[in-house]
Amino acid sequence: MITEFLSDLRYGARLLRRSVGFTAVAVLSLGLGIGGATAVFSLVNAIVLRTLPVPDPQQLFQARSLAPGRDFGDIFSAPTFEHARDELASRGAGELFAATSVAGMQLQPDGEAIGARGNVQLVSGEYFRGLRQQAQLGRLLEATDNRTVGAHPVAVISDSYWRRHFAAAPDTVGRALAINGSTFTIVGVTQPRFFGTTLSLRAPDAWIPYMMQSVVRYSQNVSNSNSADPRKPWPPQPEMAWLNLFVRVPGAPAAAEGALTMVLQRDSAAVLPKDATADDRTEVHQQRVTLTDASTGLSSLRNSVSQPLYVLLAMVAVLLAIACGNVAGLLLSRAAGRAREMAIRQSIGAGRLRLVRQMLAESLLLAAAAGFVGFTFAVWARDALLALMINVGSSSAPVDLNTGLDWKVLVFSIGVSALTGMGCGVLPAIRGTRVPLAEAMKQDGRGAVGEGGRRGMVIGKSLVAVQMAFCLLLLVVAGLFTRSLRVLTQTDIGFDRAHVLTVRVDIRGAGYSPTERLGLYKRLVESLQAVPGIQAASLSANGPLWGSQRISSLSVEGYTAGNDERLRTNEEVVTDRYFDTMGLTILEGRGFRPEDGAPGVHNTIVNATMAKRFFKGGSAIGRHWDYGGSIGKNSEVIVGVVEDAKYVDLKGAAPNMAYLLADASPDDILGDIEVRASVPPASIAQTVRETLGRVEPRLPIVEVVPLEDRLARGVIQDRMVARLTAMFGGLALLLASLGLYGTISYGISRRVAELGLRMALGADRTTVLWMVLREAMALVLVGALIGVPLALAAGRAMRALLFNVGAADPISFLFGMSILLAVAAVAAYLPAHKASRIEPMVALSR
Repeated sequence: MITEFLSDLRYGARLLRRSVGFTAVAVLSLGLGIGGATAVFSLVNAIVLRTLPVPDPQQLFQARSLAPGRDFGDIFSAPTFEHARDELASRGAGELFAATSVAGMQLQPDGEAIGARGNVQLVSGEYFRGLRQQAQLGRLLEATDNRTVGAHPVAVISDSYWRRHFAAAPDTVGRALAINGSTFTIVGVTQPRFFGTTLSLRAPDAWIPYMMQSVVRYSQNVSNSNSADPRKPWPPQPEMAWLNLFVRVPGAPAAAEGALTMVLQRDSAAVLPKDATADDRTEVHQQRVTLTDASTGLSSLRNSVSQPLYVLLAMVAVLLAIACGNVAGLLLSRAAGRAREMAIRQSIGAGRLRLVRQMLAESLLLAAAAGFVGFTFAVWARDALLALMINVGSSSAPVDLNTGLDWKVLVFSIGVSALTGMGCGVLPAIRGTRVPLAEAMKQDGRGAVGEGGRRGMVIGKSLVAVQMAFCLLLLVVAGLFTRSLRVLTQTDIGFDRAHVLTVRVDIRGAGYSPTERLGLYKRLVESLQAVPGIQAASLSANGPLWGSQRISSLSVEGYTAGNDERLRTNEEVVTDRYFDTMGLTILEGRGFRPEDGAPGVHNTIVNATMAKRFFKGGSAIGRHWDYGGSIGKNSEVIVGVVEDAKYVDLKGAAPNMAYLLADASPDDILGDIEVRASVPPASIAQTVRETLGRVEPRLPIVEVVPLEDRLARGVIQDRMVARLTAMFGGLALLLASLGLYGTISYGISRRVAELGLRMALGADRTTVLWMVLREAMALVLVGALIGVPLALAAGRAMRALLFNVGAADPISFLFGMSILLAVAAVAAYLPAHKASRIEPMVALSR
């Protein structure tokens, strides 16, 4: 069988070399589908499937705290981590280590005059040992590096950072690295490709002990009770939850879960206030720790793009099916032309199964060549997809996501190629070897006619109809995502997007004290408002559409929460002209005034959503709210209600929002500057940057972009999906129209005598033209009837990814149908026009 198979491959190769045009069309059609599928799968593999590049990643788990009906989350305090680490070690139940979220900080290596933004992660001393890592140079962090608050200024840097900033110098260990203005000593360099436990586009540049939290002013991803003091170092405070906990467990995690649960209940009970209710104590005793698989690491990127990637993978599969149908149609036509050859071979003793295997070998050769083309195309397409997905052009920082084509991608590509070869070759092989010997032997080499030929045409037309159905499916899906993107980008965000320039600065990293910060805010606002073309300027803590937010529990005067209702609000700290700068209208009451910043004054402004929820049928002005405690004389007072605006999630409804004045909240750091301009914001970006650099040279500027650009960045995943689905829809339309053209052309070549006879009996050219067009468009309409319910089902399945666009959106369906009919009409007109030009006498003489 092996000898025969190799012989079949050689024979198939000779046949394909003789038909260069056919081979090129088939290989390119399949190659596009295979390459697109491989490119998308490579991103799915890198973001969703690939495990951490550490030994035995299946042994890694992340701790999460739960209670009946409540999810406390996946962050814990440092004292709880230390107690749990010791408990697990004493029981031999596993190895516990901790890490924070990755934070952006100012990094300035020894010898560089200017610092730059980099990524830093704070970890426990057991972190690298738990991940089974060895240093490439020097040593990694150890347990002794995390004993005393602020006493361990040592850092481990990544291989990528070492090569970019130290030119891979062997004497890097022992050199200084300033992190947010504080000097650290580099003690080691990690192995290449190591990025820790967090999968992201840009890996950490440095790891430092978590005991250095207050030194580098780390302040994100934290949950704390009212008794905690965020201004003091966090590690000693049991009320400050800010560490992700990971466990390496060689066996079943049940013992580790039990030990962690015991420690968590004990520590949570110890920090309960004296006036805690019975329900609070019951909730503490009901807490438990569950361990979830962490073999692929933590990743907000995975959560945001996995669904769109799976949608794209499904669309590429449909595109590949269309390509298979196209090539199958070509092979059917080719097999019909070889009917006499098949009949002769069978008449001299060749078995039908032997002929089927020979024809399958030919289709597998096509698939193999297409797989090679597709794999090559996938290398380029993968990088193009990644660039489109993350908008690399907006940042000069390197992308550390490993999208290399590993064995999984190679196996996927080979498997898809093999399935494609079988999928497009089985039907033509079976059909092409089923020939009536006596009838086929009478033919002159033009192929089988009669009942067998008509049956072959029916099969070819059925394939075209299926292609049209799949094509309509992709066109409608592309229309749905395009419509969704259009609606999303035009939605009212509350802010005046057209006239606002935003500036992100790193005030925390520059190390300004609370007293210095208030003076800094005033200088920045005054200097910017003096620039020609600027009407107003302000600062805020989170920044519009930047992606950060602060959420707090609250209690509201006169409002009783339901049994399962949790009262929470987003908070924003702003300077007094913030609402004027952002174009937000005060709906009730007033805006902030200078006197609102006086000591002991607790005046706040809430948005319309918060006012409507808690003060139905009445005015919110003068009412009080507090941070989860009882309402008293020090509670916050509402002096104004402002219109809603979208800060983080463009697709969701506006959340409860409370605004505080910066002068009354000196401990809060305002890292976002907003500028309202009377000219296009982009035109004054450089002027604003120069003004800030002149007024405050020590202030690091992270970015200067119009608010419209932040909005565009917020919909980048939607834009990626819309563009790629449109591209796949266009490719599907091209392939389907080529299939239609080829089938109609082949049908006409089989009916030359018939058409000549019709014209000899009186049919004019227009009649023949419309006859062929009607037959072709009938195939398109049959495909459309099949495609409409498929598109409806796809729309319903992807409803969660669409924004204010229904699964049966009439515009998307009308768009898809119109494009399909128009292009199909052009594809059918060309062979129909050729048929109408047949000379009757020439046709009848053949």
